[in-house]
Formats: sequence, C-alpha cells, structure tokens
Amino acid sequence: MISFKEYTRDYKAEYKKFQSSPERIKYRAELVKYNRDKGTYGNGDGKDASHKNGKIVGFEKESKNKGRREKSRLKGSTRIKEDVSKSDLDQVEKYADKLFAAVGIDVEFTRHFLDRVNDERNKKPINTAELIRLFRLTYKKHGKKIPKMGPDAQAVVRDMETDINMPFVLNVDRSGMLDMVAKTVMRKKDFKTSNPKLNV
Repeated sequence: MISFKEYTRDYKAEYKKFQSSPERIKYRAELVKYNRDKGTYGNGDGKDASHKNGKIVGFEKESKNKGRREKSRLKGSTRIKEDVSKSDLDQVEKYADKLFAAVGIDVEFTRHFLDRVNDERNKKPINTAELIRLFRLTYKKHGKKIPKMGPDAQAVVRDMETDINMPFVLNVDRSGMLDMVAKTVMRKKDFKTSNPKLNV
C-alpha cells in the first residue's frame, strides 16, 4: 500500500501562498504604518500591535499575541480557511488510482465534488489528509468487494471517525475499465441514503 508520506502537505508552500495574498499584504502594511505612526517601529521592545474584531487596538507582548494566533489555528479557527484546490484533488485522485488499480478500478471526481468539499455546510472544513485517509481505508476494507458490485451500482463510503460521507457510482468507461465516480462529499453525522453504506 502507498505510504501516506508520499502525499504529505507542503505547509511551507501553503504558508508562503497565504502570506502573499492581497489581504495579508494589506494586513502587514497596516501594522507597519501603525508602528511607524507610534514611533515604535523596529525599536526592539518585544511588543506587537494587537487586533480585535479586525481593528488595531494597541500593543501587547509579542509572545502573547503570537501564542493566541497559534492557539486559534490549532483549534481549527475558520478565520483562515484553506480550501482544497483542484491541484490538491488531483493528487488525491492520483493516490486513489494507484490503490484501486490493483482491483481494476479507476477513480474519478465530478465537478460538483470540488465545490462540495469546500462547502461551508461541512462546518469543519474537509482537508486532503482526510480524503486520502478515506480512500486508504476504503481500499483496505472494501477494495475487493467494490468491483464485484458491478456497473451502475451505487453506494456511500462513510468514515465513522470523521463523519465524512462520499456517495459514488460505478461506471464502465470507453476502454471497458470500471470507474469509481465520487459524485459528492460532505461531513454529516446522520447522513441519510437508500444506497448501501460502506463504513470505514
């Protein structure tokens, strides 16, 4: 089975991309201007300009300011939401294809899948690590069973730990290969469906 390490996220690249956004550039410019206006820019006093409700309200210790931001990030704060990109989804698909190739299945995503993976109705954002986990466990527990379901069969993969649900349909493509088409995805604890559920 393919190691998850092959598909670990490049956090440095993500951070660089985030910090280069127009919003973050404007944010940093406001901080610099505030410090210059107060005559504190570059004075080494160990204090940062502090934000509250999007406005600069004064100074506080650098360690306290950064610590609060880190605590907010680790708790899954939605202030900085990183959507799953088309490129991210392509990597997930590549991972899933390598797994399911052993049982003669090609994995595909619908256009709706990308929209739904970033939908606010998920409450807690779905990330690429969770999608890779979903396919890894699906192959491990149901990899041999799924091809036997046959063309036009439908089912829902359900991750019991993350509450992620992925409805799929099996289609036969022009080359005669069986495609596992992931129609949509959602994080919902009490997901209702009339199709079989494949719990992982």
